[in-house]
Amino acid sequence: MEYVKKTAEEVTKHALAVINKIDEEEVSKMINTIIDSYSVFIVGTGRSELVGKMFAMRLMHLGFTVYVVGDVITPAIGNRDCLIAISGSGENRSVTIAAETAKEVNATVIGITGNPESNLRKNSDLTINIKTKTKIPWKYYTSNVLKGDYDDLTPMGTLFESTLSIFLDGLITEFMVRLGKKETDLKKRHAIIE
Repeated sequence: MEYVKKTAEEVTKHALAVINKIDEEEVSKMINTIIDSYSVFIVGTGRSELVGKMFAMRLMHLGFTVYVVGDVITPAIGNRDCLIAISGSGENRSVTIAAETAKEVNATVIGITGNPESNLRKNSDLTINIKTKTKIPWKYYTSNVLKGDYDDLTPMGTLFESTLSIFLDGLITEFMVRLGKKETDLKKRHAIIE
């Protein structure tokens, strides 16, 4: 249990420091874009996709029309929709292609990445920068947020994905407050056939 506790402590402390550095204006734009969109599409790969699916579920519980790119029931994206594209490196090919495709039909692209110089950022209308360790080279980290050796406690993209998960769960609470929703409202849309 020693390493379970140590990792949990480091991840949560680190996530809070990173979230405190996210541009609040970009977050406000993200919230407004989602509220104003006809449908919300979410794309990611690997663990980022799994976190994206968790966010998609909660958006659905809030009453949004939301789809995960790659599901067989996902329709075409249009100019009244938004795409939330998640990639720690910002260079994942399938995610960047999805962003480019969404831009071609004038959908709004919200990029979530840890790489401020990425192709994803270049193809996004707004970007949420999760400035933490991902699988990309360390040269992108110029802040003092990262100190110490996290490699063995949080290998590969763990810090990005854990921070992303905490950030998106916090965002759901922001939506609940803005929309006047309570947990009981979300429970009404929870699956009853599982």
